[in-house]
Amino acid sequence: MKRVVVSNLVGTEQPEAPRYVDPLWDAFKRRVFLVAGIVVFLWLFISFVGATVDILLLLLLCVLIAVGVRGTADWIAQRTPLSNRMSVALTAVLIMALIAGASFVVGPSLANQLGQLNTTLETSLQQIERELMRYGWGQEFVDRLPTTTDLLNQVMGRSSAIFAQITGILSSVLSLLSTIIVVIFVSLFLAIEPNTYVSSFVQLIPQNQRQRVRDTFGEVNRTLKKWLLTRAVSMVEVGLLSFIGLQLSGMPLSLSLAIIAAIGAFIPTFGPILALIPAVLVAFIQSPEQALIVTLLYLGIQMFDNYLVTPLLQKSMLYLPPASIIVAQLLFGALTGGFGLVLAAPVAAALVVIVRNLYIEAVLHDDIAPDNQPKGEQ
Repeated sequence: MKRVVVSNLVGTEQPEAPRYVDPLWDAFKRRVFLVAGIVVFLWLFISFVGATVDILLLLLLCVLIAVGVRGTADWIAQRTPLSNRMSVALTAVLIMALIAGASFVVGPSLANQLGQLNTTLETSLQQIERELMRYGWGQEFVDRLPTTTDLLNQVMGRSSAIFAQITGILSSVLSLLSTIIVVIFVSLFLAIEPNTYVSSFVQLIPQNQRQRVRDTFGEVNRTLKKWLLTRAVSMVEVGLLSFIGLQLSGMPLSLSLAIIAAIGAFIPTFGPILALIPAVLVAFIQSPEQALIVTLLYLGIQMFDNYLVTPLLQKSMLYLPPASIIVAQLLFGALTGGFGLVLAAPVAAALVVIVRNLYIEAVLHDDIAPDNQPKGEQ
């Protein structure tokens, strides 16, 4: 009997005792793997953006130009029997004719004034330096300042590097002109058939989210068109008022300074400040009082633009807090130089629309109030 029992015991496999798994340790491991995955993804994403930032900025510039051309073409198509493609072609011809006409009318005078402006700025900086050297603190301050050449190289270095890298990618023998031609053609292709590219991208999205993504593209397009219209009107208004004011105040080189002011109006916040610097330096050669008059003139024009013209044009436009625009400009400027500073505001506007539609509303299910704040936080 005992042998049978032993035989039975030997022939029977004993089940393994279940291993004890600590739920806290298991949750900790899952979180570690999740955090590690997020860190690796962010590192790969940042590396990709860093390696392709120049191409991405070039593509953003093409999209912005295409939005402006297509918006003008749609306006023409609504009021004429022309098709969309013919309207785009007509818009491109009108833009080139406008640039050629402006170059023919004011080109020689502008080129002459820009040459004089370069000499005048150097003279003004030397005069300011002599005035500061009369004081002990001023001499110490001048010694700490970089030279004009160094300063210009620091300001323009990043932007020049961007275009140099872009042309280097295209071909070692291509110049900046080739890059401009590429921008023009890509912008025209995007403007002629924008729905084709949008539909191709939307096909990558799950079916239940495609309509929302398509609507988001449409809203981004409308936002960028309104932003471009606002900037265009602001540039014309600031340029004209600056030219008239500089002429009445007896300033030399008023045409070139007014064009610089108009270009500066395209860049919110920092553009007008950068445009003010050469005007004040030129005025300082006349007298310190003239420099004060020019400063007050530019401040008055900016107040008129910021508190009357721009709010009227942006009534139905997405509101962007000034702090968010400044932060976007600082980030883009630090990462890409002057080129990114120019594109920071429209990119920020597009990102606000994308985050609002595809995350706040689609994921968090929050409704957005007219002031762009979630209703629950009002």
